Amino acid sequence: MKSRQLEILLYLIEVKKTTYTKLAQQFEVSRKTIMRDIDKLSSMGIPVYTQQGYAGGIFLAPEYRFDKSFFTTAEIEDMILAFHIAAHLKQKTGKNSVLKKLELLVPELAFLKELDFSEYLKIELIEKPVTACTPVCETINTGLDEEVFLRLTIAQTHYVVAPLYYILRTDGLYLYCTDSKCYFTFPIDGITACSTTNQAFNRKDYQTAFSVK
Repeated sequence: MKSRQLEILLYLIEVKKTTYTKLAQQFEVSRKTIMRDIDKLSSMGIPVYTQQGYAGGIFLAPEYRFDKSFFTTAEIEDMILAFHIAAHLKQKTGKNSVLKKLELLVPELAFLKELDFSEYLKIELIEKPVTACTPVCETINTGLDEEVFLRLTIAQTHYVVAPLYYILRTDGLYLYCTDSKCYFTFPIDGITACSTTNQAFNRKDYQTAFSVK
């Protein structure tokens, strides 16, 4: 589950009922992206409903409760490990906001596992810190979420590509993308300019190609 989808679930629990437009404004993405997120939550068995009309909106089943049974112990341990690793990949300090909420849900387990990882796990994955919190990555994220082509400049060469996914390697973060004819793997640090276009694409059209990569 993407952290945004988990944040949407927590938000729905708090506000009880909302709309696609309000969610799009709250999470600074498009209605199309929110619709995909809601569909994803629903496909996971979460009782989230939509209702048309003046009194309609998006809401959870009244009897739904988000508790520690939502995740198994193994899943919680995996998430804590993932967040622990992520903290070592970037320069930004402080705990991930989702991890903070996870600690409120299962404080004993979260505290003990994070302590174990801190004491017994040394992480040497990459040569330098990596972060996706940059203007270039924010634009790439928009392209990924909205499924629109990006206009990139790399070494004074211009490309118009569909972003497919990020690749994390030992020497940094890369973007895997295509211009519909060729496939490229560009280092994020090498992208000097990045902007979205109005040209849409469907990631499913490239599913076979990048699953084989």
